[in-house]
Amino acid sequence: MWPDFIHHLSLHFAIVLPMALAAGGTYERRCEIDALIPLIRWGGVVALVMTCVAVVSGLLAGGFSGGDETLQHHRYLGILTLVAVAIAAVGYDQAVRRKISDLQSFAVGMWWVASISVIGAGHWGGIGEHSDVIPF
Repeated sequence: MWPDFIHHLSLHFAIVLPMALAAGGTYERRCEIDALIPLIRWGGVVALVMTCVAVVSGLLAGGFSGGDETLQHHRYLGILTLVAVAIAAVGYDQAVRRKISDLQSFAVGMWWVASISVIGAGHWGGIGEHSDVIPF
């Protein structure tokens, strides 16, 4: 019960933060607004922590393998989201520390990858959890 509860509490951060960081990072790269850099950098750390909590609690609640096809899609896309968030957060942090503009742009691109994968994970999780109320 507790892993399931923690998963449902933490997943909303893991859904929203990559999307917000992708949009903010793109805006920062296009308009060169240095004031956004610390926000994106530390937001990435928070996103990484909350995504780790969501994935680990989800794996503990739903198991590491097995389940129907819907749960498998949800599980694998959630893990992919964690990997993309980790690459984005660490890449952006290192880019800022070392002043590597191309790495910073790559990290923002990874925030977009994380955003797309979290949409897929949310879709399959919603189908699996709420299939009785979804009309399609």
